[in-house]
Amino acid sequence: MRTLIYHDIAPQHERDEVGFPGPLAARYKLDPRDFEAHLDALAASRVRVGDATTGAPDAQVSLSFDDGGASALRAAEALERRGWKGMFFLTTGRLDTRGFLSFDGARELARRGHVVGSHSHSHPTYMGKLSREELDREWVQSRELLAEALGAPPAAAAVPGGYVSREVVRSAAAAGYEVLFTSEPTARIQHRELLVRGRYTIWATTPPSVAAAYARGAPLARWRLWLEWNAKKLAKSASPAAYQLLRQVRARL
Repeated sequence: MRTLIYHDIAPQHERDEVGFPGPLAARYKLDPRDFEAHLDALAASRVRVGDATTGAPDAQVSLSFDDGGASALRAAEALERRGWKGMFFLTTGRLDTRGFLSFDGARELARRGHVVGSHSHSHPTYMGKLSREELDREWVQSRELLAEALGAPPAAAAVPGGYVSREVVRSAAAAGYEVLFTSEPTARIQHRELLVRGRYTIWATTPPSVAAAYARGAPLARWRLWLEWNAKKLAKSASPAAYQLLRQVRARL
């Protein structure tokens, strides 16, 4: 099963009002019309949409939404019109703050049958650089807040920033999570201290046809994204500060 990563769904003039503000975050936000076009392209491809946290054997693709921005319920409604459910990974430290989902909104997502999981507590830019104590705090605090809000602890989490280390995985497993999603564009499942699954990132500029190609497992589309992701991984490892500066310059351009 392949998993796509979406973020917020917002028209261009509202992108600083939903989710994380700024040009870097805006690169991941889709206009509502574009999002509908993506879903139409997935439906036209006849791929079966399911839940990657359970590894449903009859599903080919799952749709995940990171950050927990206020557009989450809008995205959920679009999925429900097609009979689909999504996975929503929430930054718990941002819940009930401007531009983000409320705790009531998180409960509403779960009540309507969507998966609600953790996207850490504070959304560190480079989670793989944190100490084990800091990692434990991020995963445990987020899981405890979601357990209190939802009535049961979440089984799944997604790593913010896409920077994964061995300790990130170990810490998530120790906190009680069973499935951890990364940003590595792969359908391969790693059986480690918990299940580790990759995902395919969707940008604001990603055409619907490309999203559908990821969902179908088209080799050329997947290979291009894999090469890009690994180039970024090397840059992040070499110098996170320089990589972040380059991202900011590119986003402003």
